[in-house]
Amino acid sequence: METSRLIYIRTDGNAKIASGHLVRCFSVALACQSLGMKICFLVSDGESCRLLKEISDMHTGFTFIQLKTAAFDHLDQELPEVTALLSTHTSRLSGTSYGPHSAFVKPLYLLDSYYVTEKYLSALRPLVKTAYMDDLQLFDYPVDLLINYDVIPDDKISSYQSTYQNAGQLLLGASYTPLRNQFQNRRISVRKSASDILITTGGSDPCHFCLNIIKLFTDTFILPSPVKDRDLKFHIVVGRMSLDKKELQLLANKFSFLELYENVSDMASLMSKCDLAVSAAGTTLYELCALGIPSISFTMADNQVDSASAFDAAGAIPCAGDIRTSSHQIFQEIFHFIAENSGSSDASYSKRKAAHDRMSSLVDGNGALRIAHALQNL
Repeated sequence: METSRLIYIRTDGNAKIASGHLVRCFSVALACQSLGMKICFLVSDGESCRLLKEISDMHTGFTFIQLKTAAFDHLDQELPEVTALLSTHTSRLSGTSYGPHSAFVKPLYLLDSYYVTEKYLSALRPLVKTAYMDDLQLFDYPVDLLINYDVIPDDKISSYQSTYQNAGQLLLGASYTPLRNQFQNRRISVRKSASDILITTGGSDPCHFCLNIIKLFTDTFILPSPVKDRDLKFHIVVGRMSLDKKELQLLANKFSFLELYENVSDMASLMSKCDLAVSAAGTTLYELCALGIPSISFTMADNQVDSASAFDAAGAIPCAGDIRTSSHQIFQEIFHFIAENSGSSDASYSKRKAAHDRMSSLVDGNGALRIAHALQNL
């Protein structure tokens, strides 16, 4: 009798490394489940387990194992425990039939951690089919499947391919971005008039970007005329770790064109209400592309710079710069972007429609399902 194939997903998320790894792995897990696979998450600590269960929310059918010997930043120390777990599974199912042409199909092991080592991956490969989600290109990963969803210019593809010679199969480019279900097949239509603007920095806002830009927008003497004369509304996403919540709320209470949002579960719906977006670089840029919302980005951390530059070079999302070093210039760039793209003129509409088309061609929201199919076929 055929048995559902099992995929172990090893990842973590906590206060030190945030929850991005958990979110993208959960998206892949849902896609794998839709193809009939069984999902078992392996995490290193209680915080990772709690966050993952919060992200999973109403979804059932997943197993969660907190490894006893693990540390999120030292994966090699968990190898004896993990290999013992996988060896037990292999021994138990070695006599199971998965079809007329194979007596046994190895389970799958998807790893998403910046602390992976060549030793770790090499130890797993005899026991499972391995896959790795990469952002950093730290070494030539010995895996069966390598996933890197960077925005990669055509002239850089060969460079990426040469980096990953030990991988059996490569999934490269933004079409493999594992976004949440809410971003699948949900492209907006470009409205004739643009007045609603999303502003988001992600979970934290260490440079007080939201507070500073809103103070500028509420000071009619500072704003350039093309912006202050527009009837605009600003939708501000206040991150969980923002230090400016109280002051932002005071401003929102005072000005009717400001609306604050916290703990947003359906970000796609909020984004879809907006005509333009101002966002810190990161996964949010992929989400905005999937919906096709004309946007401008900025950076506030070293690990955002390459991504922001890639979206800019692709002609999808211009980058205003790094808020840590050139805040005045960045705000001017953002004001200019809003002035050119808001309102109801034909020129504004044409700019937004062109940006919408470029963004939509880059990311369509179905990357998680593409990854799941590739895993299924290993």
